[in-house]
Amino acid sequence: MSLDFVVYLFMLFFLNLGTELSKGVGFSCGALFAYFANRTFTFKSSAAGLFAFALFWVLYIVTLLINILVNEFSLSVFGKEGIGIGLSLFIATAVSALINFIGMKYLIFKSG
Repeated sequence: MSLDFVVYLFMLFFLNLGTELSKGVGFSCGALFAYFANRTFTFKSSAAGLFAFALFWVLYIVTLLINILVNEFSLSVFGKEGIGIGLSLFIATAVSALINFIGMKYLIFKSG
């Protein structure tokens, strides 16, 4: 279970916040963890410093907006109850994860 998912559901169901804010905060928590995990483990990159971190956040802000838009669109198609929430979260996360992976591999943590 992803950090994004846990925070999203907690804010949505336990704090009774809207889907947009819940998705945004969940995504941001996941992003912060992802920077350190991807730099250290996935890409084994020595890229560090303010520039790499700033570039990472630019990528994540763009994909955050895409994530929220895809989530909201999916919720309008599948509904904001039951399986619609899970399916929408999955679709939004898959789209943004693909964009993030490509951006990190070829822009931020590129080798050589």
